[in-house]
Amino acid sequence: MRTLEFIVDKQRIRKNSECDFSGIVAGSENYLEAKFYFSPDWDECSKKVASFWNGDEEHAAFLNENNACVIPHEALTSDKFSVSVIGVSSSYRIGTNRSKVKQEVV
Repeated sequence: MRTLEFIVDKQRIRKNSECDFSGIVAGSENYLEAKFYFSPDWDECSKKVASFWNGDEEHAAFLNENNACVIPHEALTSDKFSVSVIGVSSSYRIGTNRSKVKQEVV
Protein backbone atom coordinates (compact mmCIF):
# COMPACT_ATOMS: atom_id res chain seq x y z
CA MET A 1 0.00 0.00 0.00
CA ARG A 2 1.20 3.48 -0.86
CA THR A 3 0.36 6.45 1.37
CA LEU A 4 -0.21 9.98 0.09
CA GLU A 5 0.11 12.61 2.83
CA PHE A 6 -1.83 15.85 3.10
CA ILE A 7 -1.49 18.80 5.49
CA VAL A 8 -4.74 20.42 6.65
CA ASP A 9 -4.17 23.85 8.18
CA LYS A 10 -7.45 25.42 9.25
CA GLN A 11 -9.51 25.31 6.02
CA ARG A 12 -6.64 24.83 3.57
CA ILE A 13 -5.45 21.41 2.38
CA ARG A 14 -2.19 20.83 0.54
CA LYS A 15 0.06 17.96 -0.44
CA ASN A 16 2.84 17.27 2.05
CA SER A 17 6.00 18.44 0.26
CA GLU A 18 7.96 15.65 1.98
CA CYS A 19 5.75 12.98 0.40
CA ASP A 20 6.46 11.60 -3.08
CA PHE A 21 3.46 12.17 -5.35
CA SER A 22 5.27 11.11 -8.53
CA GLY A 23 4.51 8.02 -10.58
CA ILE A 24 0.89 7.58 -9.49
CA VAL A 25 -0.94 5.51 -12.09
CA ALA A 26 -4.70 5.63 -12.62
CA GLY A 27 -6.74 2.50 -12.03
CA SER A 28 -5.45 1.47 -8.60
CA GLU A 29 -7.82 -0.35 -6.27
CA ASN A 30 -7.25 -0.81 -2.51
CA TYR A 31 -3.65 0.36 -3.00
CA LEU A 32 -3.57 4.13 -2.42
CA GLU A 33 -4.16 5.46 1.08
CA ALA A 34 -4.55 9.10 2.10
CA LYS A 35 -3.23 10.29 5.47
CA PHE A 36 -4.05 13.70 6.87
CA TYR A 37 -2.22 15.89 9.40
CA PHE A 38 -4.58 18.42 10.98
CA SER A 39 -4.06 21.78 12.68
CA PRO A 40 -5.58 22.20 16.18
CA ASP A 41 -8.78 23.69 14.66
CA TRP A 42 -9.81 20.10 13.93
CA ASP A 43 -9.17 18.66 17.41
CA GLU A 44 -12.82 18.74 18.48
CA CYS A 45 -14.08 17.01 15.32
CA SER A 46 -15.44 13.62 16.27
CA LYS A 47 -16.02 12.70 12.62
CA LYS A 48 -13.83 13.46 9.62
CA VAL A 49 -14.65 12.54 6.05
CA ALA A 50 -12.39 12.83 3.03
CA SER A 51 -13.99 13.47 -0.35
CA PHE A 52 -12.16 12.34 -3.46
CA TRP A 53 -13.31 14.00 -6.66
CA ASN A 54 -13.13 12.54 -10.15
CA GLY A 55 -14.34 15.56 -12.11
CA ASP A 56 -17.69 16.43 -10.53
CA GLU A 57 -18.18 12.96 -9.02
CA GLU A 58 -17.61 12.80 -5.26
CA HIS A 59 -16.48 9.59 -3.54
CA ALA A 60 -16.29 9.87 0.26
CA ALA A 61 -14.46 7.85 2.91
CA PHE A 62 -14.50 8.18 6.70
CA LEU A 63 -11.09 8.71 8.29
CA ASN A 64 -9.94 6.13 10.81
CA GLU A 65 -8.33 6.81 14.22
CA ASN A 66 -5.02 7.52 12.42
CA ASN A 67 -6.68 10.14 10.18
CA ALA A 68 -6.24 7.89 7.16
CA CYS A 69 -8.41 6.05 4.63
CA VAL A 70 -8.14 4.02 1.45
CA ILE A 71 -8.83 6.21 -1.59
CA PRO A 72 -11.96 4.93 -3.36
CA HIS A 73 -11.05 3.35 -6.70
CA GLU A 74 -13.86 5.25 -8.44
CA ALA A 75 -11.86 8.45 -7.94
CA LEU A 76 -8.74 6.95 -9.53
CA THR A 77 -9.83 6.41 -13.13
CA SER A 78 -8.68 9.60 -14.88
CA ASP A 79 -5.54 11.72 -15.21
CA LYS A 80 -6.22 13.55 -11.94
CA PHE A 81 -8.32 13.55 -8.81
CA SER A 82 -8.93 16.11 -6.07
CA VAL A 83 -9.30 15.70 -2.33
CA SER A 84 -11.05 17.75 0.36
CA VAL A 85 -12.00 17.08 3.98
CA ILE A 86 -14.99 17.86 6.19
CA GLY A 87 -15.01 17.63 9.98
CA VAL A 88 -17.93 17.75 12.39
CA SER A 89 -17.88 18.51 16.10
CA SER A 90 -20.74 19.01 18.55
CA SER A 91 -20.64 22.76 17.92
CA TYR A 92 -19.33 23.32 14.38
CA ARG A 93 -18.61 21.94 10.91
CA ILE A 94 -15.38 22.73 9.06
CA GLY A 95 -14.35 22.03 5.47
CA THR A 96 -11.41 22.59 3.16
CA ASN A 97 -10.63 23.58 -0.39
CA ARG A 98 -9.66 20.87 -2.89
CA SER A 99 -6.11 19.75 -3.61
CA LYS A 100 -5.38 18.19 -7.03
CA VAL A 101 -3.27 15.09 -7.58
CA LYS A 102 -2.08 14.12 -11.07
CA GLN A 103 -1.97 10.51 -12.28
CA GLU A 104 -0.59 8.75 -15.31
CA VAL A 105 -3.14 6.98 -17.48
CA VAL A 106 -2.00 3.76 -19.17
